[in-house]
Amino acid sequence: MAGKSKFVLERGLKSPLGHVEEAIYSASVETVEAAVRNGRSALAFQPVVLASNPKQPAFYEGLIRLFDPSQRVIPARDFISRVENTETGRLIDCETLKKTIHTLDKVKGLHLSMNVSARSIGYAPWTDKLHSTIRKRPDLAKRMTIEISENSVMQLPEIASRFVNDLSGKGVRFLLDDFGAGLSSFQNLRDIGFSMIKIDGRYSTNIATHQKNQSVVRSMVAMGRFMKMRVIATRVEQESDMQWLQTAGLDAFQGYLFGIPTLNPDWASGDHSAQPKK
Repeated sequence: MAGKSKFVLERGLKSPLGHVEEAIYSASVETVEAAVRNGRSALAFQPVVLASNPKQPAFYEGLIRLFDPSQRVIPARDFISRVENTETGRLIDCETLKKTIHTLDKVKGLHLSMNVSARSIGYAPWTDKLHSTIRKRPDLAKRMTIEISENSVMQLPEIASRFVNDLSGKGVRFLLDDFGAGLSSFQNLRDIGFSMIKIDGRYSTNIATHQKNQSVVRSMVAMGRFMKMRVIATRVEQESDMQWLQTAGLDAFQGYLFGIPTLNPDWASGDHSAQPKK
């Protein structure tokens, strides 16, 4: 795709004016609802790279971005906790699914993940769209990964378990996001068919010099190996942290060291169908 990629940084991130902007701007629920109703949304894509070859994307995560009437990105931290358990949260997940399917159809060979709340699993418009796509386009299902956060899964473990275990047999991959952020039951993890886990980013940041986090991550990697799940480190931003994580046996990395979310990725380069090796 010609031209420079358009990168999307949420307001206040790595900006000296961030604190000032946060003080004068905070998205209301009404602003978010209007963005969803009026179609002011897009996916920003961030690579998840192979630990064995950090220049090689394993897949991309599609991150939903909502825009206010001035086309400014509405930071997710401004609204996500307020809409997650509401109808607006469900509509955001529907929009994410629709755009994910469109992108997979458009870009051959691309493997893409998307985030969804466990509460959307029982939301008919979302599940109907997903099941319809799987029936009509099983080839797309095989290139789709659904990310569900640890906290979300633990709120509805039985529903999540039935959903994940049913669709895993139809080619969809499932990833447990933000692992370590909550208090997961290891029995639930054992019984739910996740094929990948993403370690919560707080454990990866500065891990090269943080001995306590090093012990935690080693335990998570060992658990992942035992349960036959690939383990991904997030929020990797420094070479030293990447090198430590490589020696610890992580399968893949995600973070600004490898690429920030962009609305206009250059899909023309690289092999987008690669997967972390077992």
